[in-house]
Amino acid sequence: MSSKLNGTADTQAGAISELVELAPLTPPAPSGGSLLEGNLRLLDSVPVGLTVVVGVANSTVGELMSLQTSSLLKLDRKADYPVDVMLNGSVVARGQLVVVDDHFGVRITDMAQVRQA
Repeated sequence: MSSKLNGTADTQAGAISELVELAPLTPPAPSGGSLLEGNLRLLDSVPVGLTVVVGVANSTVGELMSLQTSSLLKLDRKADYPVDVMLNGSVVARGQLVVVDDHFGVRITDMAQVRQA
């Protein structure tokens, strides 16, 4: 790799700065196996956060400002419609909202299909 250096003095700060020109980098052609070599088990311990979307409520700022305790927001989904399980903004599954002990849960009913490239 070749480079050119041009030194200049910055009289205000008393520092010397240098302009560096680098030759264009030509990456080598890929060689060898893929990153994971089909061993997806390496990803098993990577933590992810899932979001469960029950529905969306559309409103105006005025309506939001007038909300009080016991106000209701009507969602865009019917009560028996499945909820979306999302990962990084994409739906990965759908299911039914259930109660497990004192917590909400989702019973998975459909898994998203893998898109073929």
